[in-house]
Amino acid sequence: MVVEAMLMFYNEFEKNQLNVHMDEMTASPILADKKATNRIVTNIIQNALRYAKSYVTINLVEEETYFRLKVANDIDQFNRTELNRIFDRSFQLDPSRSGGQLGLGLHIVQQLINKQEGKVAADVHEDEFMIDVWFKKWN
Repeated sequence: MVVEAMLMFYNEFEKNQLNVHMDEMTASPILADKKATNRIVTNIIQNALRYAKSYVTINLVEEETYFRLKVANDIDQFNRTELNRIFDRSFQLDPSRSGGQLGLGLHIVQQLINKQEGKVAADVHEDEFMIDVWFKKWN
């Protein structure tokens, strides 16, 4: 599903001159609603497209009870005090880059993953924004 979503945005990655690195991804089934999961992945990719300066990295890591989708991209500036608001309903890092968007993307990600018994977290290290989404494995 992640690879399909990335291909859907191929032209935008090219237009923005972003280098994309994806590890080879194979995953066992997850406990998830297909439509909601597609929306989660799409929103995260759109967020990376909106704020990445030069690259986006995507990895899928298998853990004991979850599959973790890790997405990272470089950013211009980020005030760490804003990190606790990143999932707020109308938060925008840079309103000038909104392109008419309302800043709902990561809020929707959080709402949808919580409904699927998963979790989401964001962090910033130096000039890199990272978002991790944990999808519960199907037992």
